[in-house]
Amino acid sequence: MAQDIIVCINDTRIEARVLAVKATAISYQHWTGPDSSITIISTDYVRYIRYHNGTQQNFASVVPKRLSVLKERKPVNLGRNVVGIRPVDLLSINATLTYEHLFGSRRRVGLKVPLTLKLVHARAENYYSWVVYQSSSWGYYQSNKFFGTGLELNFYTGPPARFRYFFGPALQYGRFRYRSGEQYMGEADFFGLNLGKVYRYEDAVGEHVALLLNNGVRYQVGKRCVFTGEGGIGWQTKVLDKDHKNLDTEELAGSDFKIAVNLGFGYQF
Repeated sequence: MAQDIIVCINDTRIEARVLAVKATAISYQHWTGPDSSITIISTDYVRYIRYHNGTQQNFASVVPKRLSVLKERKPVNLGRNVVGIRPVDLLSINATLTYEHLFGSRRRVGLKVPLTLKLVHARAENYYSWVVYQSSSWGYYQSNKFFGTGLELNFYTGPPARFRYFFGPALQYGRFRYRSGEQYMGEADFFGLNLGKVYRYEDAVGEHVALLLNNGVRYQVGKRCVFTGEGGIGWQTKVLDKDHKNLDTEELAGSDFKIAVNLGFGYQF
């Protein structure tokens, strides 16, 4: 394939693909790197352009003191797939991976699926041991979650750009461990006196479901790396195993208000 030739007033020849020619500036990409950044050069520094079809466009140039060019912002990545991680979840010994597929020529709709797994399994804590430190059961669920997934539908505003705002609904589903205590009468001691009520604890599994409205921003850090920050508000419900629900865990179940905040790093391709 033939290329365009830009001849500067200092006889420098640039093999390029000319994108636009305006009254005072020419935009082009270097031919050796069609995916490279766009360069803008003033027409004052150009003697003529010889296009790949053989035509030539001349410019009435004034000799400047030196030749310089201006760099335009790097092109926006239009890849449809983004894989990422949520590093904040590592604080709860969880690993979260995400996959998002972008739809449309302007990438205005994204469908994201997160997957969370517990890195280290530990015995579930008793709910009341968290009440002193937590205003709700959010901290308990986050620390005792061993599996989580969901579906997020993101709507991006404006044309493709390095910085974009998005919003949309998010459905979350997860499973978590908790300690269930069964109350029973203790055995009699040596003198025949009953030791009283005793709790016998065992691990059980509960389910968590939440529906949120997310808002966030997305920024393309490099050619393929992206950073996201988002927050959501909505409603959550926790359902305990009916065979392992008692007075010691009843406040852990039920529905309440939920606030979620996430940070993510991704690779777009």
